[in-house]
Amino acid sequence: MRKASSKIQRNLPPALPIFATLALLLLIDLIMGDSTFFLFINREIANPTLDFLCLYILLPLFSLLFIIPSVMVFLPRLENDCRTSGLIALLSGFLSYGIGSLIKCLVMRSRPFEVLPARVLGFWHTVTSSFPSTTTMLAFGIAFPVLMEKPRYGYILIALSFLLGFFVTYSGFHFPGDVIAGASLSTTIALCVNETKPRVMSILNRRRSK
Repeated sequence: MRKASSKIQRNLPPALPIFATLALLLLIDLIMGDSTFFLFINREIANPTLDFLCLYILLPLFSLLFIIPSVMVFLPRLENDCRTSGLIALLSGFLSYGIGSLIKCLVMRSRPFEVLPARVLGFWHTVTSSFPSTTTMLAFGIAFPVLMEKPRYGYILIALSFLLGFFVTYSGFHFPGDVIAGASLSTTIALCVNETKPRVMSILNRRRSK
């Protein structure tokens, strides 16, 4: 137990800026109110230029969240340590998404566009529960293990994860509270899943030596 705790403490420093940013956003959300903060992002700052950037620039960039860890896993030239981190990132991301989906079934919070005069940006529509943002959970779950192994790419993915959280709010599909809760939970999950890295690496090394 003490050994596991010390490992988490060693991995905690990279997570602190993430939690600090989320804490600041939570404070703003509590002061303004979730609905008011949502309407500010969704309507008050909305403009055609930002609409274009979100739909045609940010959305394609979000593919990096899957491309970078997939390259880490499947590029033969990379060391096992790097390949393991890519595998952990994908595992953490989809585990976070699955846990978030289960929470949605329990909470069943209405989408912003169902209860507020929200703008809906994009060509898709969903009727599933709003809390938490599983899209954001998937992004942060993938990004954090990459940050631990390859900070240069990890910070890019963390920035994209925050932008994705902004996008799902700006586009009318999530309250800010959904995003903040999802990002906090998935970063915590990723922090724990990352502790399995030595065991996963050992398994990969044994398979490689056969």
